[in-house]
Amino acid sequence: MSACPALAYHRDVILDQERCIGCRYCSWACPYDAPRFDAESGVMSKCTLCNERLKEGMAPACVELCPTGALSYGPLAEGDTGRDVEGFATMGIDPSIKVIPLREGGRAPESSLSETERYPGEKAPSMENSLRSEWPLAVFTFVAALLFGLATAFARGGTDANPLLFVAAALAAMAVSGAHLGRKLRAWRSLLNVAQSWLSREIAFFTLFVVTASVFLLWMPNNSLLGWAAVLIGVAALASIDMVYKFALRPSLTHSAGAFLTGVFLTGVIAAHPVLVSTAGLAKVFLYTRRKIGFARTGVHVRPVASTLRVGMGFVFPAAVWMMATDAPWGLAIAGVLFGEFVDRCEFYGELETMTPARQMAWDLERRMEGKRGQ
Repeated sequence: MSACPALAYHRDVILDQERCIGCRYCSWACPYDAPRFDAESGVMSKCTLCNERLKEGMAPACVELCPTGALSYGPLAEGDTGRDVEGFATMGIDPSIKVIPLREGGRAPESSLSETERYPGEKAPSMENSLRSEWPLAVFTFVAALLFGLATAFARGGTDANPLLFVAAALAAMAVSGAHLGRKLRAWRSLLNVAQSWLSREIAFFTLFVVTASVFLLWMPNNSLLGWAAVLIGVAALASIDMVYKFALRPSLTHSAGAFLTGVFLTGVIAAHPVLVSTAGLAKVFLYTRRKIGFARTGVHVRPVASTLRVGMGFVFPAAVWMMATDAPWGLAIAGVLFGEFVDRCEFYGELETMTPARQMAWDLERRMEGKRGQ
């Protein structure tokens, strides 16, 4: 409810589909996989425990229609929840569900289904699948970091900037981000929950950054106070972009493609500021290397082709150009940096994972089996 930028949820588990913008952020925030995206209607849907039936004193339809009487509905005693049941993540919001175990001597039915068949919606994350659905966000967040770098470099007098190109890129990025929504004409609702939702804050701060930076670049380029105000707002926008992914199990907020870190790095590259380039660049190299080593140790695919492109074009090639004579093709070096950063941002979305019951069940099962092996 607090994550939804459009204020489409109510505390009594009701989802108002007339308010939903179809951004799917609630599915990231919910560890119980309750909200589901309805591609046909372009909005989210979820079980409401048949709220309209409860108001009439009736049980939910699933309880009333269950032919074996396996389901029931009623008040739970304090502490009588499913916190110890496999598949229920410990998130401080224990679901009000009680699972009655098998009778003594009872056996669970055997299943010949593989994990993929049993949970068809929980395929292992892949770069192709993630980017296919999240590419508008990848483009938007990358352009946001680039625009921040341009505005900051100009504010400190380190480079020239084409104001019209800046505005055009900003508007294009905002339009592309809207392609992610199931209901694009309701995009304005994404600003309604600035008090609680990082997604709302991301949109609000980025819009304010674009307006402030555009005024600065177009009409008041000599007003340093306005320029640095745009930079501070840009910092808030990039920080909000990073915080949107706080629900993700992977990647973490210290990913090498983090929006704020990328913005600082691109500022140094565009302004040719050696301290920013070296500091942010080394931080990126460290985080990227640490992540890939961690993947290799745990058996996660490291994507060698993407890694080679990211490191070769994003770090090695620009460094080689910068070590050349003063007449080196700086524009080509910057192009290499941008290419490498975009590859890293694409990998960010390819690695994105959020908590789901299927994933939690798999973890619980693995811990249980490790416990048995240790006995």
